[in-house]
Amino acid sequence: MARTRHTFVIGAALILLLAGCEVDGTPDRESSGTGAQFAPLVELEAISPSGDPPADMAGPVKVLSELLYGQSRLTAYVKADSCGFIAAPESDTSGNPASNGMHLVSAWPADGEGSDRYPAGPYGSASRAGDPKAWASVLCSRNAMVIEYASGEAGAPEQVRGQVTITRVTTTPATLRIVIGDHTARQQIVNRAQN
Repeated sequence: MARTRHTFVIGAALILLLAGCEVDGTPDRESSGTGAQFAPLVELEAISPSGDPPADMAGPVKVLSELLYGQSRLTAYVKADSCGFIAAPESDTSGNPASNGMHLVSAWPADGEGSDRYPAGPYGSASRAGDPKAWASVLCSRNAMVIEYASGEAGAPEQVRGQVTITRVTTTPATLRIVIGDHTARQQIVNRAQN
């Protein structure tokens, strides 16, 4: 009888271990609902901007992605508490909005604030219209950045660099969704956006 009870206790312990339960009732990471842990943007590997960096990126910044799209260079960066996006004509890297460029900055949201539109949030936001055909919006969290950009130009992005995933949202007007973050964050954001 004692042997049967001992075998039962070992079997029950093994079942609990395999089921991922813990004695104190704290759920493990996979059963918590959030599942994934995301790398903070400030910990992602920086890239060196091609050419001169835009003037508006003064101060301690980390450039996370860059791509050419039509006649513009699109640059995404992160600071200690915010995300930034610059769309500047390829021949003008000053980031000056008067030269048909755009510069958006969004701070990380305070605790309990922001949007949970995508995973890896919450997100702060900023948006801006450029010339009649151009506009951009930036969603910024500590773990990801989601940019939607319409320039009025057709074509595909070129020379894409950084930890970035790009999808076309619409064709008329041509709008890109630029997602920056670690692989897991980008994958979950793209999956959510497609549903």
